[in-house]
Amino acid sequence: MGKKKDIVSDAVLVRGIKHGDATAMEEIVRRYSNKVYNLAYHLTRDASAAEEIMQEVFLTIISKINTLTNDAYFSTWLYRVATNASYGFLRKERKFTDQTPIEEADQEPSLDYEYDWSTLPDDILLSEESRTILQTSIDSLPDNMRTVVIMKDIEGLSNEEIAQSLGLSVPAVKSRLHRGRLILRDVLSDYFRKYTLPEGEDV
Repeated sequence: MGKKKDIVSDAVLVRGIKHGDATAMEEIVRRYSNKVYNLAYHLTRDASAAEEIMQEVFLTIISKINTLTNDAYFSTWLYRVATNASYGFLRKERKFTDQTPIEEADQEPSLDYEYDWSTLPDDILLSEESRTILQTSIDSLPDNMRTVVIMKDIEGLSNEEIAQSLGLSVPAVKSRLHRGRLILRDVLSDYFRKYTLPEGEDV
């Protein structure tokens, strides 16, 4: 069995970009273009804007890569640039306000709930109607909660990556995530209740 080809780390690629290596930049674009586009699209809900933001992000990387002092934190810096560019678009469109929740707890919240609809069949959970309800529910969240929920539950970033990208503490990220998930749970539970009620019982 042949030896598996080693994957070059982001840090090595960043050092290459800093020295003018076009191949390193091409690899960074290949690795992150979809992630940047998806994050921008989920934040803006605008495909055209997401394309422009993606291009803007990579142009920013080329022009400002030397300001990155710790190459190991490249992905965090990239997500920060992408998030800021998305916010810039939303502010221009007057669709974003950086509101802070009242009494945002600087401690890890207790996640003592379950999604009581999570055991529903996939054909219900993955239906077009369900996906639309979920997206509408996420879009209706307060901006700061929505951003954290998207970065965590859709883009799969860690709490630490989100905190560094948004300039928050990890407990603040957990608090916003918890509050956002609670809102989603309530909205989605109301929607899915019709599938969990005993037959013949009205919603």
